[in-house]
Amino acid sequence: MANGYSHAMKQPSIAVFDTPEPEWFKTSPQKGTWTSWLINGNHYGNLIEMPPKTTLDTDQGDFYIVLKGCVVAFALTLDGRSKAVFVDALRQGDMIWPLQPKQVRFGYETRSLTYLLQVPRARYEEFMKSNGYSETVLMAAELNLMTKHSQSAQYLFAKDLDRIKRVIDKLVAHPDARPTDRGIEVLASKDEIRTLAGVERRSASRAFKILEDEGALKFNGYKTFLFQHPTVESA
Repeated sequence: MANGYSHAMKQPSIAVFDTPEPEWFKTSPQKGTWTSWLINGNHYGNLIEMPPKTTLDTDQGDFYIVLKGCVVAFALTLDGRSKAVFVDALRQGDMIWPLQPKQVRFGYETRSLTYLLQVPRARYEEFMKSNGYSETVLMAAELNLMTKHSQSAQYLFAKDLDRIKRVIDKLVAHPDARPTDRGIEVLASKDEIRTLAGVERRSASRAFKILEDEGALKFNGYKTFLFQHPTVESA
């Protein structure tokens, strides 16, 4: 179990095998088929449902594939003293597994109602052996995560406005975002966005005001915003 709030689903409400192949999977120089990972994950593991704001305990040694929903990945220092850094909003097909201890470790928390394939630690070795070139695939997944971590680390020295923009861009690009006639609708509050960006409330308020004045952002109530991509004026 990821924690006390997750549970295996007796009657899955989503199609496991419809989960699309993630972009990073294509970068692995050697690999089996994406379908085989889903088939084997379904065989050795369980489909679990996790409510929003639930932490995945990767220290248990379990393996996960995100099927639907959004999981936020944070970078944490080994001593746990520094503030967590927002790395990415994980989407369908992204994998979560215990990485070897390095200079940075990662934490994970669901943003929305999320469905995952969970392979327990006891069956992890069998699961990995059943997938062709599994170690190579995990190396590609880790490289993708570490590249995004490197990008996020650069934003520690960026202006607060740019840090806010980065979080918004990540949420807008996520499959949970919904295109509408008025723009792309995202379920996220100002407080959540600024917390992910690591920006203080007063500075975040100024950043949101700038984005709203530019017409890029419009909050619709407390927990939803609409995003409009900048238009390029013709000469």
